[in-house]
Amino acid sequence: MNTSKINKKILLFLLLILFSNNAVASESLKKLSVSIPFPNLAILNSEEKPFIFDFEKNSTSEGYVINFWATWCIPCKKELPDLSLLNLKLKKHNIEVLTISIDKKNIKEQLSFLFNNGASDLNHFFDKDMKIYKALKLKGIPTTIIINKKGSVVSKHEGILKWGEARVVKNIINLLN
Repeated sequence: MNTSKINKKILLFLLLILFSNNAVASESLKKLSVSIPFPNLAILNSEEKPFIFDFEKNSTSEGYVINFWATWCIPCKKELPDLSLLNLKLKKHNIEVLTISIDKKNIKEQLSFLFNNGASDLNHFFDKDMKIYKALKLKGIPTTIIINKKGSVVSKHEGILKWGEARVVKNIINLLN
C-alpha cells in the first residue's frame, strides 16, 4: 500500500475519533432560534405497538429529552449510561428522558442491548424507517433534542455529551422554563 493511501486512512481514523467525541464538558445546549413542532408520526414502542407522541394532550411532564441512537453507533453506546443518570436527575423536575432507535435490528435485540449498556430504566421507542429522524432533518447520531410540554423542539445537540453533569442538567431545566 502506498504512503498516500495510508495517510488518508490515518486522517479518516483521526476524524472519526474527533467527531465521536465532539461534545466536551465545555459545550452547552443552545436554544433554537425558532422552535420546531415534533412530527405527528407513528413509530413503535417497546411492546412493538404503534405509538404517536402527543405531548400536549397526553402528558403531565414539563418537557422531554429525546436521544436518537443505534446499536452500531459507538458514541451512542458510550453515552447511554449518562442518559440514565440524566433521567434520575431530571425526574424531580418532571422532565422525561426517552430514546428513539433508528436501528433496523429487531426490537427485542435492541432492548437487550440497552439493558446491557446501562439504559434499561428509560422509555424506548423504535423508528426503523427513520420517519421522525428525517422529518426533523437530523444529520447524525447520537443526536438529542429537548422538547417542551407543548411538543416543540427547543434545542438540538448533535454528538455525545456528558448528560449527567450538573451544568447540563441546569441548562436543560433553563431551556424548558
